[in-house]
Amino acid sequence: MLRKKWFWGAILGLVIIVLVVVNMSNMNRAVAVETTEAFEGLITEEIYTSGKLEAGNSTDIYSPTSGVVESVEVKQGDTVTKGQVLMTLQIDDVKDQIEKERLNIEMIETERLNAKKQHFDMFKQQVTEDPAAEIEDLDLSSYDLRIQSSKLTIASLEKRLNNRVVSAKDEGVLTQVLVNPGQMIAEGGHIATVVDLSSYKVKANLNELDAGKVYEGMKAVISGESIEESYEGEVTYLSPIAVLADPTSKDASVEMTVELSRISPELRPGYNVTIELEIPDKERLLLPLDTVQYDGDKAYVFKIQDGIAVKTDVTTGKENEEYVEIVSGVTKGESVVSEGARQLRDGDKVKLQ
Repeated sequence: MLRKKWFWGAILGLVIIVLVVVNMSNMNRAVAVETTEAFEGLITEEIYTSGKLEAGNSTDIYSPTSGVVESVEVKQGDTVTKGQVLMTLQIDDVKDQIEKERLNIEMIETERLNAKKQHFDMFKQQVTEDPAAEIEDLDLSSYDLRIQSSKLTIASLEKRLNNRVVSAKDEGVLTQVLVNPGQMIAEGGHIATVVDLSSYKVKANLNELDAGKVYEGMKAVISGESIEESYEGEVTYLSPIAVLADPTSKDASVEMTVELSRISPELRPGYNVTIELEIPDKERLLLPLDTVQYDGDKAYVFKIQDGIAVKTDVTTGKENEEYVEIVSGVTKGESVVSEGARQLRDGDKVKLQ
C-alpha cells in the first residue's frame, strides 16, 4: 500500500516538474510578430443612391392653336430634324369663316354709315324747323363693338390658318407623341416631347443625412445593370429644400441632378442607374484595423521596447473597412504590432519576423 502511494506521489511530482519547466520555457520563448507604422492618409466615405437616366435637354411641343388633327407624320422613337413637320390640323372651313366675318364687317360698316346719314338728315330737318333745338349726339359704339368682335374672330381664324402645320423646333428623338388623327386639341395642349441625346443627366434623391455632405460641383460615378461602362459626372443641382418624395414615407429627401461628362451609344433615357459620390476627407493618422485591440470601451495597441510587448492605450476616431484613425497614443511613423497582436499580453517577449 505504501509502495502504491509512493508511486503515485512520484508521478504527480514529475507532472508538476514538467509543467513548471514547460511554463518557464514558454515564458522565455519570444512570440513572433510583425509590425506596421502609423501613417497619414484619408478615410474615404462613399454615398450611394439610385436615379433615372435622362436626356440632357428636353423640349415639350404645344399646339399653337386649337383644332382637329388631320394627320400625324411621326411616331414615338423617331429622330426628327429642326423644321420637320410633326402634324397638321384641319382647316377646310377656316377660309369660309374668315370670308363670312369680312362680309359681316362690311355689312356693319354699311349699317353704321346709314345710321350717320339718318342722323344728319334728322339734324338738318330739326335745324330748319327750330334753329334753337338741341340735337343729341349719335352713339355708334354698338357698331364699333360688333366690328371689333369680327376683327378678333378673323385674327383667331388666321392664326389657325397660319399654324395648321406644327413643326419641330429642335432636332432630337421623340420620346412622346400624344395626339392622333381626328383628335380635337386645345390651344396650348401638349402634343409631343423631343429630347437631345447629345448629353445625359441623372435625377436622384438624397436622404437627410447624405444631403448635408453633398455640394454642387462634387464628382460622381454613374453605373448600372443595363450599361457595361461607368461614367464620370458632376453634381450640377442640389435642391434648397427637402420634401417627401413618397407620400407614405416619413423621411424627407433632397433632389439632386448629376450631369455625365461623356455619352455613349449604350446609354438610353429611362435606364435605372446608381450614383456613387466620394466624400472628401482630411489627413488623419491611420493604422490597420487589426492592430487595435479592445478591452471593453478602451482601445489599445502593442508597441515593442527592447524586445518586450508594451500595451499602450490609444484614442480612436473615424474608421472604414481597412483603417482606423488614431487620435492619441501613437505618433506618425511609430511602429506597432500588427500580425500576432491578438495573442500578446503586456510584457511578453517578442521577436520580429
